[in-house]
Amino acid sequence: MSKTLIYVAGPYSAQTRDGIQRNIEKAMVVSQSLWRKGFAVICPHGNTAHMSASPDSSGTSSDGNDFELFLSGDEEMILRCDAIYFLTGWEDSRGSQREHRFAKEHSIPIYYEGSGEPPMHPTNLHCPVQSRAFLSETMKMYRTHLDKNADYSPANILGTGEVGLVTRLWDKMARLMNLMGFDLELASPAIYRSPKEPKNESIEDNLRDLSVYAIIGQLLRRGLWGH
Repeated sequence: MSKTLIYVAGPYSAQTRDGIQRNIEKAMVVSQSLWRKGFAVICPHGNTAHMSASPDSSGTSSDGNDFELFLSGDEEMILRCDAIYFLTGWEDSRGSQREHRFAKEHSIPIYYEGSGEPPMHPTNLHCPVQSRAFLSETMKMYRTHLDKNADYSPANILGTGEVGLVTRLWDKMARLMNLMGFDLELASPAIYRSPKEPKNESIEDNLRDLSVYAIIGQLLRRGLWGH
């Protein structure tokens, strides 16, 4: 079954090492409970437990670098999660406040201790094979993007901008439609004038939908869609 990946956020820093340990233990207990309920859990408290030098009340270690080092790494983990779960007292934690802003900026679902357990997403429950395969393809796309960009450089797209991007998309779409059996006939070449302001769906949403449908097509051809 595909699992919902959830990040547990909450106070870490304290005036004393014992205080830090209590915060770590609280987060680990909650994380264990979430694991047993079927989630896959990332608990940063256990990930970097006591790695910092002695903290002050702001959470900054004596070398002044650990707070930013760990928080920037935590944001990378949050970005890959399906949801984030905030423990009681997160509002008083500088790190948790930043994690909360980050999650909102990236449209990651947010849940709070004491307000009910995070729900398992119905698609994960009813279509676990499809969900796992979709995630796998998404990460393959990400890694392909990294490798391709290293070969082409960003100039591949920057040189022609959005007009060049649309041309590349049309090239792939025309090839796909031809291979799928459509007879394509163009009465005349396309004429470019100027971009239009959308009345409903934004261009960003349109591009995101295109990428989603591309993955759906792969899963459909492999017999994984709907399972």
